Order: sequence, then C-alpha cells, then structure tokens
Amino acid sequence: MKVYVATHMKTEAPLPPNYQYIQVNAANNEFFFPLHDALGEDNISAKNPNYCELTAAYWVWKNDHENEVVGLAHYRRFLTVNKFSSSPHAYLNSPRAENLLKRYDFLATKLYRTNATQKQHLLTYVREKDFDLLRGTVQRLYPAYMPAFDEVFAGHESYLLNMFICKKQTWDAYYAWLFSILAALEPQVDMTGYSVQERRLYGFLAERLFTVYVRCNHCRVKSFPTFLLGKSKWVILMEKVQKMLGMRD
Repeated sequence: MKVYVATHMKTEAPLPPNYQYIQVNAANNEFFFPLHDALGEDNISAKNPNYCELTAAYWVWKNDHENEVVGLAHYRRFLTVNKFSSSPHAYLNSPRAENLLKRYDFLATKLYRTNATQKQHLLTYVREKDFDLLRGTVQRLYPAYMPAFDEVFAGHESYLLNMFICKKQTWDAYYAWLFSILAALEPQVDMTGYSVQERRLYGFLAERLFTVYVRCNHCRVKSFPTFLLGKSKWVILMEKVQKMLGMRD
C-alpha cells in the first residue's frame, strides 16, 4: 500500500509507514520533495490552481504501477481510527486497510451532511453556469449516471475532500471516468473574472462526483473520521458540534 500525502508546502510532519509526501503544483514552483506531480511526461501539475489535489490523484493514476493499494491524503487531513490522537500511528495503516478492502471498494471520509442541498452548498463555491455545464457533460457522456447525479445533488450528504484508499484497479477505473468528464468540461468553461477560490472549480466538482460514482456503481464504502493536523481535540469537538447544528459546511 502507498498513501500519497498531497502538499503544496514543505513540511516535516512525520508520516507512518506506507505514507509518502507528494508535492503538488510543482510545475509552477521550485521542487522541495523528490516526489512531485510534475514528474514524468503524463501529468497535469500546471493545472493545480484549478484541479487542487486532483493533480496528485492524476499522477498516481498514470504513474504508480507498483502498488496494489493506493490512497490520497492531505498534508493536514488524514483518515484515522482515532480522530482525537495526533499520532501518525492512528492514521489508517496498511494491514487494516488491505484487510478491509477485501470487503469494501473504498475507504473514505464520512458522509458530510449539509442543511442545504448538495447543489446549493456547491454553489457557494462555484458558479451555477459551470454546474449546468457539468450536468450537461455527464448527461452526454454517461447518461446512465444521471439518476444518481440528480439524487446526490438534490440530497444533503456527500463524501468530500477527494480523499480515499482503494485497490489500484479501482482507483484507475474511477479516475478514468472522472477525468474523462473534466477533460470534456474544461474547454466549455470560461474563468474570466473568477476569484482564486472559484478557479479551484474542478476540485470542488470532483468531490461530489465521487459520491455520484459510488451511488451509481453501488460501491461499498467504509467511512473513517478525518483527523485535522494542528487542531486540538477540543477544537475538533467544537467543530463537530457546530456541524451538527448546521453552523458550518
């Protein structure tokens, strides 16, 4: 197993075995890690301002030919078996992950619930015209996914963060599907006048599309808490209460 930890900044935070940092947005910056998303001929590192951590996911899809199980974490967010522990030993480890993947397709974050629908929630980050373009693209390329698409965006729950662990063949199948949609969508999008946040469009869209993929393909998902490095257990607990009350997205 290899879990890639996407980071856009240099960090020395320790990682458990089978975890490795991968620098993202490397094509637009100096290299500070030996592993980065600009390695090799097949990469989309330069698109990181629009694709976020997906440039690392793409790199894994196209360039990891050695590991049977792969995953993606963020430099501050990790799937954990104990969200109140800051120890890297609490992060989901290789033996447990590999054993669970005998019964599940994905080891992912919890389902995040919002008071607003997922479409309404998404539209606080992206423009409605781009959502309409996305829906039209999915309808054209994968019409069989439309019931799941509409169900997810009309609902109130979604897996977020583009963060999960799975078998490499599952990873390849999912990202072949996802990037075919984003590649068809990209030429249609005009980002003139967009803010830095709005330019992160494809990362935001992919978060919800993962849930669409899971629903349509009846994938078996095992959810884990997400540990946010750098926050005390009391801050995490307070944020959990706030989310339960609908005070945070």
